[in-house]
Amino acid sequence: MSTKHKRRTVALFELLVAALLIVGIWVALPARWWPVDIVGSILATVLTVAAVGLLVNSGWGRLLSIAASWLSLAVGMTTVSVLAWTAAYLAGLYGPIGGGGALILGAVAVLLIPYLIGLPVIQLALLRDTSAMPNKA
Repeated sequence: MSTKHKRRTVALFELLVAALLIVGIWVALPARWWPVDIVGSILATVLTVAAVGLLVNSGWGRLLSIAASWLSLAVGMTTVSVLAWTAAYLAGLYGPIGGGGALILGAVAVLLIPYLIGLPVIQLALLRDTSAMPNKA
């Protein structure tokens, strides 16, 4: 795959995740909670700007996209970890009644894994600069 196709692919995935974040946070969530609103909106904004930088083939686009992928990975790992911990806490503290809440939190965590953990790892692999690697003779 050529560099141009890699950049376009990463940019399209970044725009997709940014759109999913904005719709998920501001339309699908029934209640406002400022940590989710602020972190999610900042991540969506950074992903959108990085995608635009890649699409116009600017010098800062690749670097911002790498930073956005790392940020997305960090937010995703933190969110999934907190959801898993909270699900375990609910199930352990409230028994069968907490199991229902734990099931919902587990489902949300599983739904976030492809977009906030798997996809950034793939993007980082696509954006890897192979020209900086030493040649093996």
